[in-house]
Parts: sequence; C-alpha cells; structure tokens
Amino acid sequence: MKTINLQKTYKIMILNYDFSNYRSFKDKASFSLSATASQAKSDNVFTCIHNAGEERLLKSAVIYGANASGKTSVISQLYYLREEIRSASHKFGGDGVGYVYTPFSLDSQSADEPSTIDIEFVVNKIKYVYHVMFTKDMVLDESLCYYPNSSSKALLFSRDTTNEMHRPKYPSTQMSSKPVFDVFKNKLILAKFLYDTPHDYITPAAKYLASINIANGYNDVMRKQLWAENKEWLSIEKNKTLLVNLLKVADLGINGMVTQDDLKYDDIKLVHNAKESHDRINPEIQIQFESLGTNLLLILGISILKSLESGLPLFVDEIDSGFHTYLSNFILQLFTNPRINKKNAQLVFTTHDINLLDEDTIRRDQVWFASKNQYGESELYSLADFNGVREDTPFAKWYLANKFGAVPEISSFEEFFNE
Repeated sequence: MKTINLQKTYKIMILNYDFSNYRSFKDKASFSLSATASQAKSDNVFTCIHNAGEERLLKSAVIYGANASGKTSVISQLYYLREEIRSASHKFGGDGVGYVYTPFSLDSQSADEPSTIDIEFVVNKIKYVYHVMFTKDMVLDESLCYYPNSSSKALLFSRDTTNEMHRPKYPSTQMSSKPVFDVFKNKLILAKFLYDTPHDYITPAAKYLASINIANGYNDVMRKQLWAENKEWLSIEKNKTLLVNLLKVADLGINGMVTQDDLKYDDIKLVHNAKESHDRINPEIQIQFESLGTNLLLILGISILKSLESGLPLFVDEIDSGFHTYLSNFILQLFTNPRINKKNAQLVFTTHDINLLDEDTIRRDQVWFASKNQYGESELYSLADFNGVREDTPFAKWYLANKFGAVPEISSFEEFFNE
C-alpha cells in the first residue's frame, strides 16, 4: 500500500474527552479525535507531534442522534468547564456560570454522585491530561499531568482537600516553581494559574482550555456572548474582508459590510447586490432584518475564521440550524482543505443533517452517535466501533435503516384519534 504523507504540526489540539454523570449521561462517555489506522481520505487526518511521540488526529467530527439523545450535552459540558476556568469569581456549580453540575436525575444514586471530566490535549508540543471531579458544592479531585518525554506521564499538581480552603499539591520531584495559594472548595485551582499565578507548564494548559471556541447552540444569549468575544477581531479591516468573502462564497447576495466604531451588533448593515443603481435604492440592510441563516453565518463565521487562523478547535451545537445542507458541507470542507486549514484546526459539531453523512467525504472514525435508552440513559459511540462497516459503506442509507441506532423510535399516532 502506498504511504501517505500527512501534514505535521506543532500546534494546539484536543485528543480525547471523557465525562460522566452529566445530564442524561449516567455512565462515562468517551469522545476521541484520534484517527484509526484507516488510510482513507488523507486530507481529513493530520499528524500531531508532541513530547510523547506522534499521533494521527482528525480535523473534524460530527455527532448524530435523535432529539433529546444527549448530543448537546457533549458540547455543553465542555462549554461550562471553559466558562468556569475563565470566571475565577464564580462558584463552581450552582448558579454561577450555569448548571455545570447537572447529574443524571433518573435514579436516586446518581443524583448525589459527583461528575467527572477528563481532557487529553496538546499545547506547544506538550501533551497534557486534565482531570476534575466535583459535586454542586465542592471540587473533590483535580489534577493536571503532562508528558515531559515519551517514557512516562508526570504530575504537575493535584488538589489538597484536607482543610476548608483547598490548595495545590505538587510532587516532590517537580523542578519548576511551586506557588502556594488557597482557593474556595468550589473553585478550580487551574483557573488561578490562568490569571494571577503564572507557571511555565500549567498556565499554557489553562489558557488553552479557556480559549476553545464553542458555540453552545444558537440563541439570543449565545449570540450576544459570541459577538462580545469576537467583535474586536472584526475591527481589523482585513478580518472584515475575510468575513465578507465568506458571506459572498455562501451565495447570500452580500458584497459588503458596514459597522460603526463601537461595533454594536444591531448597527451592522450588510451591503447587497442590487439589480440597478438609483437614489431611491439602498443596498444596505440592517442586520435584524436579515434571515436567521445570515445572522448565524455572520456570528459563526467569525468563530470559523478565528479557528482557521489560530488553530484552536471549534465546537458547534446544531451547526445546521438555519443553514442549507450545502452551506453546512461547505463549512465542513473548510476544515478538511489543507490549503485553507493550514494550522489543522479541529471542528466538532452536532447535526441532524443526514446529507453530511457522506462516505465520499467523511471517514468512519469522524462519525459519532448519541443514543438514549428506555430509562433515559445516554451513550456515545463511534461508527468505527461497528464491525462490517467499511469506508465505502453508504453511511446515510444504513443510518436511516437504523443499523447504527441513534434514530427516533416513532410509534403510530392513529390511536390518539380513534374514539
């Protein structure tokens, strides 16, 4: 078999992400962007080089499932963790940044059990593993490990919960600095390293987890947050040109954008192609009069372009909301194309769009399913887990035939109309 040369990179990326006892996920759920040994569709894969060796990773992954199957939870748990790392002033759990601690509630035991999150990622050629276990009122366990070389994993810090105030605990063998400080029992130690306690190895990990681009659904609250996070990027003229070009390629009839100095979202005007030029014709249309899809692409487009520019991963819940299937596929191909995605940014999204489940453009290991059983328990699994599924299997056809599960089980409705 011909050897495929995969592009190598030294950037920042997610490898594996596990969580447990969160919303409908009672048991541990595992999600991975590690590629299988398949040599299919080489543009969808790249090689990540780090201190512990090399790993083949995926540029994108898609999560399918019925309504209320748990797809959104895969992204929302990561979103709330990111917000807690960013927000050192908030409590961990409760009403601070949202319902970070939302345990499985359909049995008496899980409702009082802790939740866990484990993330394996790479920053500047260093492989990290972050772990946290928490209840509504307390962080029970927290640690950050890294791989200084290919031989072993080393602890950077763990959590000392002996006293009412918690503090980091360092291994005796650690040669780097060991700052001592206290945090409330419901606060993350990692967040402290992000702001006022710099550390050569820990702070880059905290910055990475705090910088992941996440669009946790498209609603007014999320739109405002994404705009607040990204509007300064748009103040640079070349970035505005990039966004306008993205809107042009999407065939929305737009060829320009007008913004005010204060960059208020409601003041944006999009310049449209007009059939004729006349004093009574104003090609500028206020953003609130544009379609849902146009608003979504404008907001999400900035996150897409920022990820492609920086190499940071992008997580999007229900990417097909307001988008034609051609547009959703266009976004997916932006991350696949090595001439565009030069830094190997990773895209993870949930969707109901079956047209994206195309064996000609996507690999088996890029496809994930969320499914819920009769007791309200969700599980997460990959298409690559199924025996007998090849890279040229008609993925969409088999999915609609319920060969992979994760589809709605719709029963007859006639009985409700019979008297």
